Amino acid sequence: MFDEIWSWAYRTGMIIKERDEKLLRMLIFDIRGEETPGRFLEKLSNRLCEYRTNKNIGLDVSIKSDLFKVKWHGDKFYHMKAAIMAGLTDALSVRSRENE
Repeated sequence: MFDEIWSWAYRTGMIIKERDEKLLRMLIFDIRGEETPGRFLEKLSNRLCEYRTNKNIGLDVSIKSDLFKVKWHGDKFYHMKAAIMAGLTDALSVRSRENE
């Protein structure tokens, strides 16, 4: 389950980064401090919705629907959050590795 979440976050992060790396950095910055499942998923979905619906951005990104089918609590939430954050930050670091 968590490897699927990481893969989705990585693909989403790469799509966002192709458009503008600043957008990906803003997404990571927005969601990293949320410590409750509801607020974390709300901020994540709001930001992705903005990226999809804003005519100046217009990205083909959406939230993984399976994230809303599971009740996240305790360690399970932190594992889900870590998988998403790792996928997004891995996407962010790809160019850095290429430039080295």
